[in-house]
Amino acid sequence: MKRRILFTLLAAALVAALASPLFAGKRKHPSKLKYPPIEITSPEVIDVSLGNGMEGFLIEDHEVPVVDIVILFPTYFPEEGKFGLNGMAQWVIRNGGSENWSSDRLNEELEFLAASVEVYGGNLSTSVAINCLKKDLDDVLAIAADLIRNPVFPEDKIEKKRGDMLEEIRRKNDQPRAIARREYFKLIYKGHPYGWDTTVPSIEAITRDDLTSFHAAYFHPNNAIIGISGDVEKDEIVSKLEDVFTGWEQAETVIPKVPAMDPASEENWNYAYKDISQAYMMLGHLGINANNEDRCAVNIMNFILGGGSFTSWIVTEVREKKGLAYSSGSRFGSDAFTLGAFYAFAQTKGEEYSRAMQIMVEQIEKMRTEGPAEEEFGKAIDSYVNSQVFDYDSKSGMVRRLVRLKFEGRPLDTPEKDMKRYANMTIEEVRLAAARYLHPDRMTVFVVGDKDTFDRPLSEFGEVNVIDIEE
Repeated sequence: MKRRILFTLLAAALVAALASPLFAGKRKHPSKLKYPPIEITSPEVIDVSLGNGMEGFLIEDHEVPVVDIVILFPTYFPEEGKFGLNGMAQWVIRNGGSENWSSDRLNEELEFLAASVEVYGGNLSTSVAINCLKKDLDDVLAIAADLIRNPVFPEDKIEKKRGDMLEEIRRKNDQPRAIARREYFKLIYKGHPYGWDTTVPSIEAITRDDLTSFHAAYFHPNNAIIGISGDVEKDEIVSKLEDVFTGWEQAETVIPKVPAMDPASEENWNYAYKDISQAYMMLGHLGINANNEDRCAVNIMNFILGGGSFTSWIVTEVREKKGLAYSSGSRFGSDAFTLGAFYAFAQTKGEEYSRAMQIMVEQIEKMRTEGPAEEEFGKAIDSYVNSQVFDYDSKSGMVRRLVRLKFEGRPLDTPEKDMKRYANMTIEEVRLAAARYLHPDRMTVFVVGDKDTFDRPLSEFGEVNVIDIEE
């Protein structure tokens, strides 16, 4: 009790002292503080290549005796009638075990070694991530190599994953935000693989032969990009990898190009019924390609528009000033293979949806026609440049970024070039990007909720396409 009282008295004294005139003249508002510019030094990146055709990068880090490795395999979409195959294959490869390591034995061994071997990805890539203490590297590499080369795809694991995926489909309409995102992407990527979704028939159609064919098509050393970081040197790790992958032969891999997309030419209005008192809406259009020279200016523009948390226009106007939304903001995506997606979003009461929607449209139009003020632009640039430091706090993260850039076919020095572009950017570049890439007259609008609670019929804005999400 005495210690608690003493602590309370000291804390009170400190607060009083800081509030006194003696300190008042010395304190500065955070906005007035000046900081030296952030300087980021990239570590040495060492190119790695194996005799079997695998290539990648190494960043040495000898501070702790840990090794982190990621091996990425470019893949491609299955046929639409079996969409979900890639995700099922990735899970079963890891959880089904290999020829020499049953699932249970593999998990027990990795747990004993305090190591991890994970398989994850999307439709365009599958990655195997390895993490372990250096003293256990040989053992863990052997396990990972066997899993990569010789997965067994047991039927019980396939059915386990199939059941989990079917249950996810049955529950996919539980959350309005998930519905809005899913259906919005279907609308703007209509007919494109980016708009596909898993269905009961597509999951039930997947067979074990489909999974083994997926593995046979893509898991080859000349179709792999490797990234290594940690307490190893180049000759050491190359020797270990050559040894553990002995006999793994190259094979021809054919990966189609992602289809190109054309932006929508006119606005369209879409609605789905869900028995809720709120309305969740998304409105926007296709974004840009990651190689677009205006990408950095677009990032700053969207940061000010709706991506900058509580300081952005949409959040300030819709949520803070008007109190119309539980959540709101915007995203402006860039994609390495086709066009990304731009959307503004808000979750609000049904009787307030049209006001929130109109305010979002007004903010988009204001950004397109007027652009940001100098002060807003300066703060956005500072925030972006300062946040870059977090991209350099992990050697493993840096290596994975290099692997991703190589997979996407983008320059490996993209982050460094971006830093320079942000540092030298002008407000006029941001205004031009907004005028060029925002199209409030061509937006796809999707609203999920109960129209009987809406303050205005959506049909007042245009012809409405009604989507049955229960089909």
